[in-house]
This record gives sequence, C-alpha cells and structure tokens, in this order.
Amino acid sequence: MGSIEICSPVALGPSESRPLAPRVPSLSGAVLGLRIDHAWRSWWQAADEIAQLARAELAVRDVVIFDPESRIGRPEEESAKVVAFARSVDAAIVGLGT
Repeated sequence: MGSIEICSPVALGPSESRPLAPRVPSLSGAVLGLRIDHAWRSWWQAADEIAQLARAELAVRDVVIFDPESRIGRPEEESAKVVAFARSVDAAIVGLGT
C-alpha cells in the first residue's frame, strides 16, 4: 500500500516569541494606522468609520491608510512595505479579529 503525504497550509510562525509592544497610553495627538484589504470590502467601510471616530472623538493627529495591494512580489519587498507602515504610525488597527 502506498503512503499519503498531508501538507498543511498553516504557517509555523516566528521561531522565537517576542513580547508585545507596550500599550499606547492615549491616541490624542498620535498617528493611527489602518490597514485595509482589497479582498475584504466591508473592512474598508469599517476603516472609514474608525478613521472618522478617531479624528472626532480620540483627537488623533492623523490617520494613515495602509493598502498592501495585491501582495504579489518578493517577500522582502512586501515585508519592507509593512515595516515602512509600522514606522510611520504610533498605533495601528489591522483587522477586526473576527
């Protein structure tokens, strides 16, 4: 009888764990980043609403929208986009966690 190889599409994750970043004490005067996704159109609407609320009620200085676009390219280039986004904001919301 032959054998069956089962391949898992799940990423293994980082090889070492890192502590979470410290909590931002306040968003007042901060730059808030919002990541959107072309495959998730309802998140665009949620991000628009969050941006409006952050400006009106949390007094953020600015809201930066990060659109990774198609994510087709070399992994190093794609990672560089994420790093540049992370460095341009004080805090970020990247999804709904649903």
